[in-house]
Amino acid sequence: MLDPLMQQLVVGIGGGVMLVLQVTGLVALWLQRRRVRSLDGRVAHLSAAIALLTDTLEGGLHDVAREVSRLSTAPAVAAPAAPRGTAAQRRVRGAAKRGRSVREIAASEQMSEGEVRLMLQNPSRAVKEPTVHAEMR
Repeated sequence: MLDPLMQQLVVGIGGGVMLVLQVTGLVALWLQRRRVRSLDGRVAHLSAAIALLTDTLEGGLHDVAREVSRLSTAPAVAAPAAPRGTAAQRRVRGAAKRGRSVREIAASEQMSEGEVRLMLQNPSRAVKEPTVHAEMR
């Protein structure tokens, strides 16, 4: 057997090695947790982007389906439609000034809502349905 001094030395070295291994393991665990937190943030951003993309796609497909159904119910025209001229632009602008909505103008002129917005020089949805405000008493 070993003498007591040698036993204490071996136990001390073994304890030191175990302490170094535990500290190394804790540092590795801490670094992994940081990476996982970073990854969680990236996954959250990705899922938010996918949700936004899905909503946009659903809205676009809904608009396309509505336009297709509107065009399929419109009476068939024998001759191709002539290009829209300045007279149509004047009618569209006049109707907009009278307070008609883009949808109403498009239906009366037999054109798409996007075309009406382009004629109004307003590609955004700023021209919308008229809003009804409550009266102040």
